[in-house]
Amino acid sequence: MAKTKTSEASTKTDSKLAARVATSAAGMSAIAMLGFAEMVGPQKIEDLISELKERNRAVREGKLEGIEAMLMGQAIALQSIFANFAHRSALNAGEYIEPTERHMKLALKAQSQCRATLETLAMIKNPPTIYARQANVTTGPQQINNGVAREIESQQTQLLEAQHGERLDTGTKSETGRVDSGMEAVGAVNRP
Repeated sequence: MAKTKTSEASTKTDSKLAARVATSAAGMSAIAMLGFAEMVGPQKIEDLISELKERNRAVREGKLEGIEAMLMGQAIALQSIFANFAHRSALNAGEYIEPTERHMKLALKAQSQCRATLETLAMIKNPPTIYARQANVTTGPQQINNGVAREIESQQTQLLEAQHGERLDTGTKSETGRVDSGMEAVGAVNRP
């Protein structure tokens, strides 16, 4: 009977651990990495999770050197992929149209991803400055007086008038000239 209780407790512990890993960003990233990072050697999921948590902590503290290095490495790798496929495309050019086109499409995709990676790196290194047209900053309750805005608008309209109802533009209408007779008004048309 003791073996059954032990195995149930072990199952509950394994289930809780699995749930913790499945709901953890570092845990799920580690699972995804296991299949792709095995080329550097065998790894334990616990070690990957620990390393990912350490990297996440560094980012939260504002230390972006690791991210910058990763992005630069990715950009260089994408550049080499671009060069490889562009070279393959050139080797097939003139003789084999389909492989030429396929390799060139892959080359240009890698080039586009390289550009996007470098743009991301540039944004991290030099964040854009945002100029706000209006900032509503207050330390307490804020009151908006729309009536004041209407009074100001009314005063601006009155500035355009010299006297009540009389506009400042007093120019007289001039007669139309005959400079371009082809542009004259059309005469009356007699329709049935």
